[in-house]
Amino acid sequence: MALDTSRFEAIKEAAGHRKDDEVLAFARAQEGGIAGLLDDVFANMPEAFRAERAKGQEACFQYVINTPDGAHEYFVEIAGDTCRTGRGRTPAPKLTTTVSLPTFLKLLTGRLNGMQAFLGGKVKLSGNTLYAAKFEHWFERPA
Repeated sequence: MALDTSRFEAIKEAAGHRKDDEVLAFARAQEGGIAGLLDDVFANMPEAFRAERAKGQEACFQYVINTPDGAHEYFVEIAGDTCRTGRGRTPAPKLTTTVSLPTFLKLLTGRLNGMQAFLGGKVKLSGNTLYAAKFEHWFERPA
């Protein structure tokens, strides 16, 4: 099944080459505000998951996405050929990623390179950092 890219395109446009405060204003203007936007992003991840790329690996990932209104926590669990996401914490993440909302959206849309963001201090990783590159490969990103 092809990914529905309409929402992705709107996020990509907003996260493009805009300043962080403009990206935050876009997120706040979405249905449900910042939490609604993040709920939508994570809810669509199982559809973008490509099990053949993960080759049966299992891993839990934790995201801590910082905003001026506080942190939003989400998890992504990969088990066999399934991907499950949700709000909150996972008990034993292989990798925890802490990032600001604008940086997260720029990474999501390919507007920012993950390695450059990490080396530049925009992304903090804890746990098995090798899973950061694996995780990205396991998902299809619309062109």
